[in-house]
Amino acid sequence: MTEAPQPTAPPAPPTRSRKAGIAKIALAAGAVIALAAVAVTWFVSRDNLDRAAAGDCLTNQGNLISPDMRLVGCGTSDAEFKVVRVFADTKDHSRCQGLADFGFNEELDNNKHRSGKQFMLCLDGIKK
Repeated sequence: MTEAPQPTAPPAPPTRSRKAGIAKIALAAGAVIALAAVAVTWFVSRDNLDRAAAGDCLTNQGNLISPDMRLVGCGTSDAEFKVVRVFADTKDHSRCQGLADFGFNEELDNNKHRSGKQFMLCLDGIKK
């Protein structure tokens, strides 16, 4: 009489390398930290127009009807305007006459920006 074949045990599930799991966690944590850093940098820099000073450069991310001026590096291709002078607590464009090509005023309200300041920037266009 022949014996029936003995059932074999199922193969053991593959074991995961502990190092691979730690590496995946570290990679995910690094990505989260990098995204958080980008978000914080964007949030802090988006309302920086009230810190503009003579010699700084700006770009208009909006249009002529609804400008959205932002500080940029003067050496960047985005630089469109150079700040000639800043007048605090005014929206009087005549203060820029004879000083610059034109004046740009901003009143930073608490809904759009954080500072609540108003000021006039006298700007010259940057010729490219």
